[in-house]
Amino acid sequence: MLKIIDISQKEQWKKYVSQCDDFDFYHTWDYNKISKDNNEGEPELIVKQDEDYLIVFPFLKRKVTNLNGEIIAFDYTSAYGYVGPIFKGKITEQHCLSFRSQFQEHCNNNNIISVFSRLHPTIHQGFLLKKIGDVIKNSNTIQIDLKQSLEEQRKHYRKSNKSEINKLRKNSKVIWSDHKEEDIEEFIEIYEETMKRVNAHERYFFSKEYYSTLFKSEDFKTRLVFVEMDGVRIAAALFIFCKNIIQYHLAGTRSDYMKITPMKLLLDEIRLYGTQKGYDCFHLGGGTTSSDQDPLFRFKRGFSKIQCEFNTFNYVVNEEVYYKLTEKLISDKSQLDSNFFPLYRA
Repeated sequence: MLKIIDISQKEQWKKYVSQCDDFDFYHTWDYNKISKDNNEGEPELIVKQDEDYLIVFPFLKRKVTNLNGEIIAFDYTSAYGYVGPIFKGKITEQHCLSFRSQFQEHCNNNNIISVFSRLHPTIHQGFLLKKIGDVIKNSNTIQIDLKQSLEEQRKHYRKSNKSEINKLRKNSKVIWSDHKEEDIEEFIEIYEETMKRVNAHERYFFSKEYYSTLFKSEDFKTRLVFVEMDGVRIAAALFIFCKNIIQYHLAGTRSDYMKITPMKLLLDEIRLYGTQKGYDCFHLGGGTTSSDQDPLFRFKRGFSKIQCEFNTFNYVVNEEVYYKLTEKLISDKSQLDSNFFPLYRA
């Protein structure tokens, strides 16, 4: 049978996640607590355990209301970032069938009408989910294999990156913050200047408490790094270290320094640091769109030729209720993004 661990069961959540062979900070109790505090939903950890294997799947449970604001059902979504199921042991076809049956039963019994999760590009997950719902390829992401030698990693760099990084190292310096209040405030200033410049959606703006909580986490380590030139901090990024993975989480560059792309120096610095400390993977993420010509994706591709698939998982549990909600809650179908899931939240 499935176990359902809620956010109040902190030690239980931490125990099951830590037992898995691979996981990232998106799966941790701390990060899902941040999501709850940000009003994204009520975290639930789906656990299926037997003697020889373990399946763990974090979700945020959200209320589904009608036009009068009455709660009529619930749905599952994932926290912001790359989530999906994680595992311990070898998961066989029989294990998948058992999980599938029990997960579907759980959703039906708890009035969960749809399930959505962003999957993790570097963790193999789709095999568990394909016969439950749809696993859909969205785009590609970039990672640097830190198990390779530094020389082998650098061979993957775009030629122009090598010379530009050498120039940046000569004319500027990298500062590792110790998370002083003024450092966090300066990061927010640089990051929000960048988000406004690219007309980012409001979901990419976070409260000051969000940043403070990231730095206080026991489940993962967040590091803030700046590039400084002539006494001015011109770029900054948050990198998150968890188990064997480093994630390029949030970053910004002051508008006046965009042409010299100081972020290249920060990515190179983290590559060197991560390799020295024995991490396996530095995941840079993807672009702002699914196109291979997306400017942000092309920038990241200049650091590695290793591409990973970024997939999402869509599952309509109760088709009758799902399509009734879609008809009732979406009045102007001409403005509807038909690829959005669940459609009634488009």
